[in-house]
Amino acid sequence: MSTLTNIERTVTSLPPSQQRSLLVWLQAALAPSPVPTAKPRAVREAWLQSLAERRERGRTGKTGTPLQQVMDDLRGD
Repeated sequence: MSTLTNIERTVTSLPPSQQRSLLVWLQAALAPSPVPTAKPRAVREAWLQSLAERRERGRTGKTGTPLQQVMDDLRGD
């Protein structure tokens, strides 16, 4: 006989109030991790501004960003 079968049998023998208490505990124990909170608006705005500046610096009149510019940005030059 499996452990799960024993647990199911035991749970069904509990009074309804104890079954509810067990359910609440299981839900809390199995709850997904909290979702990370969003970054503050000011941080996001600064990040977007930085992206816009990089995009503007990379303008050459040609489609795409030159490889050298991408490499410089990655290195922080």
